Amino acid sequence: MNKEDLLNQIRIDDIIENYEEMLDCIYKLSKIKYDIQSEDLDLYTRCFKGFIGNKRQQFRKIEVLITKENYVDNNEHGYLLEIIEKKLAKEIIDLCYKVIEICENSLEYNKDSLNIKNTLYFYKNKADHLRYIYEINEDNNIKNQTKEAYDLAFKYSKENKFLSNDIIYLTFYLNYSVFLHDVMGEADQAIKITKSCLNDAIKETEDIETINQKDIVLLSQMMKDNISLWKNEKPEILNI
Repeated sequence: MNKEDLLNQIRIDDIIENYEEMLDCIYKLSKIKYDIQSEDLDLYTRCFKGFIGNKRQQFRKIEVLITKENYVDNNEHGYLLEIIEKKLAKEIIDLCYKVIEICENSLEYNKDSLNIKNTLYFYKNKADHLRYIYEINEDNNIKNQTKEAYDLAFKYSKENKFLSNDIIYLTFYLNYSVFLHDVMGEADQAIKITKSCLNDAIKETEDIETINQKDIVLLSQMMKDNISLWKNEKPEILNI
């Protein structure tokens, strides 16, 4: 399949929510040099969230049943849940590595044509999906790789001029702050960069289109909620 065939198949798969085939087509497309459009990245995002995001939600529900509700010990067939958990964990890790490869391919094959927003998108998604792997497999090597990926994306965001209310930019800082808090245990730094990003975004939000404003309000509220939650965990950093 050529580029147009793959894009058309991806669009059809998106409509019918056939995310498994959609991801396969995106993977093939990532090895083709072409001018990636923002509309294409919207498709990528829906695929990643619809496919991997759904499996991560399933995995978290299973973890709650096993760890908090003692389902395995209190149910005759509880052992089946552990089997499902292991199978699902492998599926998520394999899918995350596929997305990581998509990001690396896109950065390699299209490095001369990617704009700064699209470049940050792939840096961010590589880091995010490494973090998802670490959530399941708490291996120090994965942790270090995740940190390196986020640090690279953070450096890129500082070296290039982004609008403070850009969706990709805001989403990166939201996810990066979660990584700092949840994985690195750096609550003070997570709050600091979240507040800085949020304050800058608020200054520029009045002049944007309504369609984007809804997304920005949602992201801003998520950032505010995180700040409140993290401050309650560590009262000594209330003044940050």
